[in-house]
Amino acid sequence: MHSLTVIVPAAGVGRRLGLGRNKAFVEIGGLPLLVLCLRMLARTGLVRKAVVVTGAAEQEETRALLERYRQTCYPELELALTAGGKERQDSVANGLALIQDTEGYVAVHDGARPFAGKAVFARTLAMAEQYGAAIAAVPVKDTIKVAGPDGFITATPVRATLRAAQTPQIFEINLLRRAYAHLAEQAQNGHPVAVTDDASLVEALGHPVALAEGSQENIKVTTPEDLLLAEEIVKELE
Repeated sequence: MHSLTVIVPAAGVGRRLGLGRNKAFVEIGGLPLLVLCLRMLARTGLVRKAVVVTGAAEQEETRALLERYRQTCYPELELALTAGGKERQDSVANGLALIQDTEGYVAVHDGARPFAGKAVFARTLAMAEQYGAAIAAVPVKDTIKVAGPDGFITATPVRATLRAAQTPQIFEINLLRRAYAHLAEQAQNGHPVAVTDDASLVEALGHPVALAEGSQENIKVTTPEDLLLAEEIVKELE
């Protein structure tokens, strides 16, 4: 199994948390959220390097934070830091630009998902090694309705076919580069595209993306309720 370089987008301003600052710095179980995520990556034993992406105005704060916890939380993890862009895809593109590897696999993993763990990473990487692209995902529990602009239901997808996408999302590195080159070409031609995950860009190339089994604990800390749940998960894991 290959070792991974992981791009960690963590440039969000945390509006839904009501923090008024990047949620990467909020403490959960006594550690900043970003540090929890990096510690988890190190503990998988599958990650050799993490490229952390935070806001342009947060670079010095982030650099100090990464160094403060290096020896206690991720002593063997190689780290790089870069500034994010306007959209998530711009942040990932900035991270990808720092990776010099010409072969292997790269993962994109949200800095706000500190509980993915080794099993999820291993399953997703195994699928990516077989198919070139794979993401962690879990079955949808609720019945999903498609809403029209008038506020009425227009469709009810079959629940058994639906999956909630998570990260990690893992790709053969040159495949992800081609996907981002295609995105840049679209923008240059006057057809900018906004996406919420990297699998969508690879799908746009016509390349199949495999689904690996995610985890219900692999939450993305987005709302105040998520913070409370994250505190409980930390207690269970320690």
